[in-house]
Amino acid sequence: MHAPSHANFFDPNDGQLDLSQWVLDNATGFLPIPFVITEPAVGVGGGAALMFFHETDEQKQARKQDPESVEGIPLSVSGLVGAATSNGTKIYGGFHSGNWKDDHIRYLGGLFHADINLNFYEPSSSLAIPLNIAGNYFFQDIDFRLGDSPWFLGADYSFMSSTTKLEFDANTRIDELVSNDAGLGVKLSYDSRDHLFSARSGTFARLQAKRFSPNLGGDFDYHSEHAFVQNYQRLAKNWGLALRADYKAASDGAPFYAKPYIDMRGMPAMRYQGDAVALAEAQVSYDINTRWTVLAFAGIGYQDLPEQRFKNAEPLYSQGVGVRYLIARQLGLRTGVDIAKGPEEWTLNIQFGSAW
Repeated sequence: MHAPSHANFFDPNDGQLDLSQWVLDNATGFLPIPFVITEPAVGVGGGAALMFFHETDEQKQARKQDPESVEGIPLSVSGLVGAATSNGTKIYGGFHSGNWKDDHIRYLGGLFHADINLNFYEPSSSLAIPLNIAGNYFFQDIDFRLGDSPWFLGADYSFMSSTTKLEFDANTRIDELVSNDAGLGVKLSYDSRDHLFSARSGTFARLQAKRFSPNLGGDFDYHSEHAFVQNYQRLAKNWGLALRADYKAASDGAPFYAKPYIDMRGMPAMRYQGDAVALAEAQVSYDINTRWTVLAFAGIGYQDLPEQRFKNAEPLYSQGVGVRYLIARQLGLRTGVDIAKGPEEWTLNIQFGSAW
C-alpha cells in the first residue's frame, strides 16, 4: 500500500487542512485519532482511537460527483479505543455504529473494560470520597425510522459487571461491592439534524424509559427515565444558536453510581448527583470563516435530593467559551476546545464533534 500523499490532508477547494479525502479515499479507511482527556473527575490523560469509516458505493459515487457536498446520510463507523489518565483510570474497548437502509436503521453496540478512579460525593456534601469502579460494560442500541419521517422507535440493552470500592479515609474502606447491573429500555426519538457529528441546524429529542431487573441479568431492581431536546438553528449566515434541555431520573433501588448527575461543561462527572437532575444550556456561535468558529455558552442545572427537592434546590451555573475547526468538511466534522467555569472549578474540554 502506498503512503498517502500530502495532498490527501488538504482540501482541494480551499487548500486548508482537511482529513476527508484521507479518511474516505485511502485503501483502509482507518483514521487514527489521538486525543487528550481533561475531565476533572479522572485527571489529565490521553489515548487513541482507531476509527474505520464504512462508505457505501453509492455514498462514494455521490461524493465524487459533487465534492462540495457534505454527507447527508451518516457513515457507519467501527472503532477501537484505549485511554489512561493521571489518577490511574484506564479504559479500552471496541464499538460499531451502523447505519443501514438509507438511514432507516441506526445501530450502536460495543464492549468496554474500565478501571475508573474518581470522587463520590454524598448528597449536599462537598466531601470527596475516593471511588474505584472496575469492570466490563456491554451495550446494544437500535433505532428504526418510522416511514420516511424524522421519528424513530428504538430499544436498548446494557449490562455492566463491576467491582466497586469506596475509601472514606486511609484506614476505612467498605467491603467490595461485586455486582451486575442490567437494563432494557424503549425510546421514541425525533431527529432532523443536518449532521450527526456536528449539527448546525435541526432538532434532536428523545423520551426513554428503562427497566433494570434481575430478570435481565442484574442484581438491582429499579427504573430510569431520560428526556431531552437539542435544537440547532442559524440566526444569520455567520451566526448560530444551540439550545438544550435535559432531564434524568432513577428510582429507589438504583446503586449509588447509577444515580443521574448533571452532565454539563464545567462540572466534573458524578459531582452533582440526585434522584433526578435537570439542566438547560444555550450556545451562541460565530463563523470567522468557513473553517473556524468561536462560541460562548452558559447553562444552569438542578439536583432533586431527598432533603432538597427541585422547587427548593440551589441553581448550579456553568459558562464558558470555545473554538472549533472544520477538520473533515465532507464528513461535517468539527473539533476544538472549550474552557468552562462551573460552581467550583475551571475545566478544559477537548471536543470531537458536538459537545452534546
